[in-house]
Amino acid sequence: MKTAVFLMNLGGPRSLDEVEPYLYDLFSDPAVLSIPLGPVRRLLAKLISHFRAPSSAEKYQLIGGRSPLVEGTQAQARALEAALGPDFSCHLAMRCGHPDTAEGVAEALAAGATQAVALPLYPQWANATTRSSLEELRRRWPRELPLAEVCTYHDHPGYLDASAAALSETLAIVPPELREKLLVVFSAHGLPMSQVKKGDPYPDYVEISSRGAAERAGVAGSYQVTYQSRVGPVKWLGPDTIDFLREHAHGKAVVTVPVAFVSEHLETLYDLDILARAAAEEAGAAGYWRVPALGTRPAFVEALADVVRQGLAAGARAA
Repeated sequence: MKTAVFLMNLGGPRSLDEVEPYLYDLFSDPAVLSIPLGPVRRLLAKLISHFRAPSSAEKYQLIGGRSPLVEGTQAQARALEAALGPDFSCHLAMRCGHPDTAEGVAEALAAGATQAVALPLYPQWANATTRSSLEELRRRWPRELPLAEVCTYHDHPGYLDASAAALSETLAIVPPELREKLLVVFSAHGLPMSQVKKGDPYPDYVEISSRGAAERAGVAGSYQVTYQSRVGPVKWLGPDTIDFLREHAHGKAVVTVPVAFVSEHLETLYDLDILARAAAEEAGAAGYWRVPALGTRPAFVEALADVVRQGLAAGARAA
């Protein structure tokens, strides 16, 4: 059987012209803007995307005029396809923007796929990301064809080994005289507390991933989990990455780890490379380094291949 693997991620604008349509897709998602009436949500999404687009475009301009997430995911798809072998084909399924899930499914069926595996590129399950992407794929994939679903791999040994290796490589460039002042900050995308209170396991999974990578890299005693990219006036998971660095970075050799991101995009290139660096430097940090996203690291690609094979063997749709 020919197996399609769908690499599911949030997506990103491929040019400044795509910023507003991308934001509209994002805020049209019921998992992001939970308003019961669809027409009202779409109207609000239109208004929010219109007024947020200029400030978002300014941020994207600072990182090259687009999000590199789509091209980075395409590179991951090619690497994963090579790791899995000729019986597999890999396709992008972006939740927002293009290529979207419908485009990915059409491409897979045209390639002769007779079954599929859903592979979220969110290592830690969250309803707003993993569940949303899975539900969209269920709507698009033919119900008569098998669909296996990977839900989370936050504690997969291969994923943790790859994360620890990337962290260790960055730690190795910290000057020896600063090693005793080390502060490793695992930064994950935030989540409104209203979703956490409903039982979303995301923060527990982020903690597990961070602890596993920290222990493997030998920094179990000098790390902190924080959350970034807070939006709006409601209470979000904390501590906030920027606030934490302002309070604790003084005199420290700060190393940030994008624990919930496996591709470079706005949340790494702007939030961590620009905002977090500025906060650390303003607080008087002894230095600032950021661990690269895992991207196409061979160990990470092999971990993804193992996750796919395990998902295919399990075979069942998620609840």
